[in-house]
Amino acid sequence: MEASEFTEYLKEQVRNHSIYVWGAQGQKKPTITEEWIRKREKTKRNADRAIAHWKKEVREGYGDVLRAFDCSGLGAYFFLKHDLIDHDVNAEGLRKMCSPITRSEVREGDMAFRISGGRAVHVGYAVAKDLLIEAKGRDVGVVESKISGWDRFGRPPFFSSRILKLRNPYMRGEDVRRLQLALKEQGYDPGQTDGIYGKKTERAVKRFQRANGLKADGIAGKQTQFALGLSFSD
Repeated sequence: MEASEFTEYLKEQVRNHSIYVWGAQGQKKPTITEEWIRKREKTKRNADRAIAHWKKEVREGYGDVLRAFDCSGLGAYFFLKHDLIDHDVNAEGLRKMCSPITRSEVREGDMAFRISGGRAVHVGYAVAKDLLIEAKGRDVGVVESKISGWDRFGRPPFFSSRILKLRNPYMRGEDVRRLQLALKEQGYDPGQTDGIYGKKTERAVKRFQRANGLKADGIAGKQTQFALGLSFSD
């Protein structure tokens, strides 16, 4: 499983204005109703907040596509659907699945946690080094946020790095964009840093490889990505 698939799923939830409901895990129309939200939420105040936000998104035309999640449900829905886990899990359960990493090591597919009383009480999912997507709360739903103010970070065992190369259709993803940015920083023009591995990116990779004593095949594998200062996991 590639982290870029998870990222695209997360971005879809942002585009669809998915909402936050306690304990929710991907439910959508016609399951989502006012009565259903009230049954899931623990207090009337929280139910009122979630319902108000849901009705706002329905009025704005997202009722047919939005889903409902809580913070861990946003990840667990995808992981269960793709057989990456075999049971539901909360934020602390996700934290325990992860290998601890530092803030500087965060990359696409990693997780960020807020800790209270020694346990993870909230989780967000990195879609880039400095950005994450989270089911943030009842008043805002699923949103993209800067990675700041989080207590711990972890790397799940689900995702491997991709060998990046020119193919048809073109490879796309945040990992390609990171490669392009790294090439540009080293003085090798990959064209637009748009996350699309096209011919200009391949040419830039070949030039970088020649200059650094690597096989100039235009394929950004483990050695090439390491040489560019990028992380790579098998």
